[in-house]
Amino acid sequence: MWNNSGDCWQKKETTTTETSASGPILAAAIDVGSNAMRLHIAGPDAEAGLKTIHYHRESVRLGHDAFTRGRLSEETMEKALQAFEIFRSMIDLHPVQTIRAVGTSALRDSVNASELIRRIKDKTGIEIEIISGEEEARLIHLSVHHRVPDMDKMRTLLIDIGGGSIEITLAKHGDIVALESFSMGTVRLLELFRDASGNAEKPKIMNEYIASMQQKVREEMAGMRIDFCIGTGGNIEALDELGVSLLGNDSNHQLSYKDIRKLLKHLQSMSYEDRIDQIGLRPDRADVIIPAAIALKSIVKLARPAALLIPSAGLADGVLLDLLQEQNTGSKVLAHQAIAWARSMARKYHADVSHARHVRILARKLFSQLKDIHQLNDRDLLLLQVSAIVHEIGITVRPNKHHRHAFYLINASPMVGLSSSEKKLVALVVRYHRKRTPDTDNEPFSELTKAQQKRVFRLNVLLRLAIALDKERRGNVRAIHISRSGKISRLQVEGKGDLLLERWAVRKEAPWFETVFDHRLEIA
Repeated sequence: MWNNSGDCWQKKETTTTETSASGPILAAAIDVGSNAMRLHIAGPDAEAGLKTIHYHRESVRLGHDAFTRGRLSEETMEKALQAFEIFRSMIDLHPVQTIRAVGTSALRDSVNASELIRRIKDKTGIEIEIISGEEEARLIHLSVHHRVPDMDKMRTLLIDIGGGSIEITLAKHGDIVALESFSMGTVRLLELFRDASGNAEKPKIMNEYIASMQQKVREEMAGMRIDFCIGTGGNIEALDELGVSLLGNDSNHQLSYKDIRKLLKHLQSMSYEDRIDQIGLRPDRADVIIPAAIALKSIVKLARPAALLIPSAGLADGVLLDLLQEQNTGSKVLAHQAIAWARSMARKYHADVSHARHVRILARKLFSQLKDIHQLNDRDLLLLQVSAIVHEIGITVRPNKHHRHAFYLINASPMVGLSSSEKKLVALVVRYHRKRTPDTDNEPFSELTKAQQKRVFRLNVLLRLAIALDKERRGNVRAIHISRSGKISRLQVEGKGDLLLERWAVRKEAPWFETVFDHRLEIA
């Protein structure tokens, strides 16, 4: 399933595979990176995989402006607009039904990114969505997991080196257990140290600068043995190609730590012009490949003796898979990722995992049996489950005010599988899971829309009830049954022991239930 894109040999690439108008539904993904923009058009193949129909790359370096001035120049915006006009014309030649364009580090850092987004939408009808570093890492993980199914059996370190940022993801048995996004991409590093004197001094300064990233990755690994590293991004794919042409490696899409060291030494011995003329790198690759190799070496060093696997996967592939899976299987994959990430957060912050697991089970039961009253959807059920899993992560900071600290930790942490707005809702549901109930007059709750406040109220009631039903933290409640008569809901519980404490706790939540749902809650 792996392929060799030949990304390091041409200035522009266009690859097309013919498809008939009566063929499968196609999706288009545009990766608006810091060093280049890429269009991928694809559809599902016979094995529910991804079949690329068309690929095209435009060399537009947004990062040069973003990382030196903090804003995009008129010239750069014009180049970006022209690139999107080309993308639009190519998309129109295919039966594309869904388009998603994502912007990464350069657009995140540009104060006038919204102007470029508006101009592109007005001209082409395509709207760019600026995604977080965490969402970028999730989509790359999705792409890699699709290409490397053996991840389900392994402990892997994913390394994506882009122009503006580096995403590091630690995965165990296919699930993300830790991720970090570092503002240390190749274009950013190049611009940051452009004035460093001499070719010999730059690598030393970069190594020292990158050391903080290396230390953070070491902490996240916490002594975990890595089975293999996985590298994504055009620079890593270019290094893979150079491993074949310069080191005589087999074309197996793997590099060892020793290989990376040799390649870095060889590249540093060459001038920028020689990298273009002698080994065929594109001009916009020949300058950034040095900081890419330095960063890659520092990270892979931590995982030795694990080799680096290069599966030719990337952000755009993850976007396409996300779109096609949403069409074909709903959001099951996304939900699985969100739940797996919530569990990893609970373990990281030493929450009572057994209690959280049982609260989640009870919350699902309540959600199902009260569906006619709360009128929430499946996505809300996911938010409720995530809230149940992470509601006590603040205990590691301060036990008696752990609901407040959980709120801060959730807001400050990436939440894989959830949007930024959904993360805010989860944080607020958890913030009010004990003691006082949500107050519309207090920030940040008052900043929500009325519809969002309503969702938080209803999810909060369900979470508080689920927690009440495990008051003794022993998993005593095994079954619940809710019957309704008019505006009265009657809750019956079954399980181990007399369940007196659980019944008492539920009665304490009954007034809040009635306030939110306009139904009285009674417990047998």
